[in-house]
Amino acid sequence: MAVVTVMATERDVNISPDVEVSDTVVVIVDPTLTPDENYNDTIVAVSDLRESTVGVRIDDTHDFHWQQFAIPAGVFTASALFVGTPKLVQARHWVQSQMANKTGQPRTEVDNYLQYLPIAASYGIYFCGVKGEHNLLDRTILLAMSYATFAVVNNVMKMAFNEQRPNTEALNSFPSGHTGTAFVGAECLRREYWHTNKWIGVAGYACAIAVGYMRIYNNRHWINDVVAGAALGYMSTAFAYWLYPKIFRKRAAMHRDRLLTPLSPTVDPDLPLTDGSAKSGVTYFALPYASTTSAGLSCMITF
Repeated sequence: MAVVTVMATERDVNISPDVEVSDTVVVIVDPTLTPDENYNDTIVAVSDLRESTVGVRIDDTHDFHWQQFAIPAGVFTASALFVGTPKLVQARHWVQSQMANKTGQPRTEVDNYLQYLPIAASYGIYFCGVKGEHNLLDRTILLAMSYATFAVVNNVMKMAFNEQRPNTEALNSFPSGHTGTAFVGAECLRREYWHTNKWIGVAGYACAIAVGYMRIYNNRHWINDVVAGAALGYMSTAFAYWLYPKIFRKRAAMHRDRLLTPLSPTVDPDLPLTDGSAKSGVTYFALPYASTTSAGLSCMITF
């Protein structure tokens, strides 16, 4: 198979002299990578190039940048210092006296539901026809990985720090689970729709920030709990998106395949993909349920 290579650090398209133009396909390639067995004799990867000379949509949601882990990790560490450092504890109490409801009782329970709004919006926008970067199944897997990562790390941190809540004697204040949950959803929403409409990502983060503020206002968390929860939520999502293509290599290859289909106007998306597999179909439905102790929605996805 002949290949036209668009290098990650170059703007020119290089064609081998013995290649017939009519026989070529276009592949975006990172020159540091080795051939991918999913594509036989081709190398297919996402380039860092933002303005592709061949007009291919670039999915950068799985890219690794050290800043997206180092900066929130530093913020989380700084927030943790407010748990046991006397001077910082005093500063935290002063902030709480300025921001929290003076009665000490929650005045609203909106934050209990608002924390799930970014993720609900992600699915709602998808079902309205705005597809984002990943299909329904890939997005669901990524969200499950993000929330699972956050849930595990968040509960370990709560047990490790044993920080008392500002309005009760419960020792599970640090970090804030509500805030972290909202930021997991907001970052997933941003990654899926940033290249489609940046205001969608901005709205998701505005919602997450509102949840964090309400946790302080309702006197359920200290300000450092909220900041740490936000940092942990972001890191959990960034980690899940980085890890996903390394675990689900075949699905990641299918995803890249679909990004390349616009290169050929004759490609039928319903035909088998280049790896020989048929296009996957997803069937889903949901049914409400109720019992004497709970109520909810039972969902099933078949693929």
